[in-house]
Amino acid sequence: MKRIVAASAATVIAFGMIPAYADNHDTEARRYVPVETFTCNYRDGMGPADLDKVIENWNEWMDDNGGEDYFAVTLTPHYYGENTFDVGWLGSWPSGEAMGRGTDLWLSKGSDIGRQFDEVLECDSHTNFATTEFKSPGEGPAPDTMVLAFSDCTGPEESSKWPDLMKGLDAWASYQAETGYHEGSWMLFPAYGGGDFDYDFKMVSAWDTHTQHGQDYQRYSEQEDWEKQGELTGDMMDCDVARLYDVRTRRRPAADD
Repeated sequence: MKRIVAASAATVIAFGMIPAYADNHDTEARRYVPVETFTCNYRDGMGPADLDKVIENWNEWMDDNGGEDYFAVTLTPHYYGENTFDVGWLGSWPSGEAMGRGTDLWLSKGSDIGRQFDEVLECDSHTNFATTEFKSPGEGPAPDTMVLAFSDCTGPEESSKWPDLMKGLDAWASYQAETGYHEGSWMLFPAYGGGDFDYDFKMVSAWDTHTQHGQDYQRYSEQEDWEKQGELTGDMMDCDVARLYDVRTRRRPAADD
């Protein structure tokens, strides 16, 4: 299974990625964008206020150096297991080409601001994911704060069943939209970093507030929607217990401002 997923992610990168904010359901081909994540811990004597100062400097640096198409949030664990991190970083670009330009910019000009991050954080992972959207969390720019849930999932053993899984997830997203769910959802395929993953993909869900998350939590239970979800996706995927994070938006693309 790992070989199948790795090949699919590599194919996405090779043929180019299309902005995720476009509607996935209007075209036959799925749309993918690159997403990067870091997991980090604060160095001794450092904390959130120190990181806020660096991010303020970084945003000024990005404005001055053409980083107008990058989106970024930080994540603080809310519901988590014993092995977790102090702070996570999730960033995305509208295309693979934009990712490449941003990386070249960082490598050529970002050493000084990078050292400021290194003084505050020690990061033990940096991973790149090919990401596709199933359900939009809503219209307009991302709010200042959000809630994100991450689950590690495995998919079908047989590659021929993957299109059925994707159709099932699309159908589940459509059902959620029809029945009033707030949740936005994405599938993240690991492309680079992290070594030998013990999952095929991550499912990520987003809400604007904990109130919205709680409403969906109650709706799923009262409507017994585990039966509907099972009907649509069957036994084609298996996910672990989700981790929930409090999220702050740190940078929006210029088009969203």
